[in-house]
Amino acid sequence: MTNLTEHNDDIRLKDVILKLISIKQLLWKKKLQIISLSIIFGLIGCVYSYFKKEIYEAHLTFVIDESQESGGLGVISGMASQFGFNLGGTSSGTFSQTNIQEIITSRRVVEEALLKSGIIDGKKDLLINHHIEFNKYRDDWKGTNIENLYFTSNRNDFSLQHDSIIGLAFFNLTNDNISTSLQDESNIIKISCISKNEDFAKLMIESLAQKLEEYYTIFQTAKSKNTLDFLSFRADSVLNELKQAEYKYAAYKDSNFGVQRAKGLLEEIRLKRDVEILNIMYGEIVKNLEVSKFTLLNNEPLLNIIDTPTLPLKVNKLSMIAAFILFSILFLLIYSFTLIIKQIINEEMS
Repeated sequence: MTNLTEHNDDIRLKDVILKLISIKQLLWKKKLQIISLSIIFGLIGCVYSYFKKEIYEAHLTFVIDESQESGGLGVISGMASQFGFNLGGTSSGTFSQTNIQEIITSRRVVEEALLKSGIIDGKKDLLINHHIEFNKYRDDWKGTNIENLYFTSNRNDFSLQHDSIIGLAFFNLTNDNISTSLQDESNIIKISCISKNEDFAKLMIESLAQKLEEYYTIFQTAKSKNTLDFLSFRADSVLNELKQAEYKYAAYKDSNFGVQRAKGLLEEIRLKRDVEILNIMYGEIVKNLEVSKFTLLNNEPLLNIIDTPTLPLKVNKLSMIAAFILFSILFLLIYSFTLIIKQIINEEMS
């Protein structure tokens, strides 16, 4: 039984060796054909590289300030609570590294970035109009009702066609052009944008970072701004009450000058007390109002920019030599594999 097993193993090994020899002979026999066709496909690769438009890469890196806590806002919240106004806690987790990448490529941020103006080829216009122009979308729109479609920065002027086109631009950019990445074991986030237009890639990525920071600032300062508005309103209200109390107190003093009555003295004490209380309240509110203004003005930004794109940008294009080698090797492997499979099938059929 053991001898039979060894004999079968020898046969299998012999078959494998014969197959390899057969494949080698086949490839050697077809070597001129394989080499010639590989060279032809290599030349096709050169032509492809020559006519393929250059793609520019823009990168921007920033770090999220995770240490920014609600200390300043907490102080304001404590002050406001003295007057019955409760801010609640801050949502510091909203802008964590795990979801900041989704916010960057969100429809709101991308579309607002596209509605920012920039200079490309000496012409100042909105980025969305530049995007339409250098991609030659208007050539495809000829004869349609959107042939002369033009964007302005006022979204109130948008029609259904405007919303559709900017929505299409958003999907194209987020799927093919804009990407984000988080570096391992760090808070550094990289935004990348590729485009056939060098200026657009740079302007778009800078606009994204700016809109992200604006969005964060609005969100992060919303509660403290509400506090500031509340304290401003309260200060005006208390000041009006104080003026009225002072006027009543002065009028009472004038009308009762030289009159000494216990009842009148009691009323005077009450009016004087109202003035003193309102004076103290107004002073505290003004003090808290100034502190809240200072805290609001000193809110730290979310983004600390590390690197910004500078011209000229990195060009992502396959060189003619690399294209020749890549296309040649790729064809050589595919064609050789096809010949081998074809021979194996023919041998099995026969």
